[in-house]
Amino acid sequence: MPRPKEFNPDAVLDKAMHVFWHKGYEATSMEDLLSAMDINRGSLYATFGDKRELFLKAMDRYCRGGGIGSGISILNQPGPALPLIRQFIDHMLEFGLSDPRRRGCLITNTVMELAPHEKDIARKVAGRLQMAEGAFFKLLTRAKQEGELAKDKDPRTLARFLVTMMQGTIVMIKAGASPEAVKQTAETALSILD
Repeated sequence: MPRPKEFNPDAVLDKAMHVFWHKGYEATSMEDLLSAMDINRGSLYATFGDKRELFLKAMDRYCRGGGIGSGISILNQPGPALPLIRQFIDHMLEFGLSDPRRRGCLITNTVMELAPHEKDIARKVAGRLQMAEGAFFKLLTRAKQEGELAKDKDPRTLARFLVTMMQGTIVMIKAGASPEAVKQTAETALSILD
């Protein structure tokens, strides 16, 4: 009979997520993970697999719980569409600017670090960005149908633009841009919806 786990898998996965988010995949050692997660190597492998599998699980957790995951729920609310997009962008800016370590976004960081040479991870992060694009597209389509968005505006093009702007803004935050500069940039970008 196997021994029961003496740790909460969700809690230790959350700790691993924060290590990857702070250091990146390549710079994170197994020792970093074991120390942060406070479990032994055998428990890590038995519960999460190798470093790569653990990273993918940590990225999934990030997408469900913080950053994109919590923001996407804003875009799925009822009511006028364009204010929801502004609320989402404000949420993402607050999320990024309130982090004293300026870690940015785990998805954005992963795109820059791993996507060029890790095709399966590139597909996974592309899927997450497409999820955001899809949520924007749905909301912008609704805005157009309800007369909030001008008839000459293309919801698909605007959705792609918003994802690109969002990712660029996250990079600016990570690079140390001032909150004022980040907010001005986002406001200028959002004016395309007017």
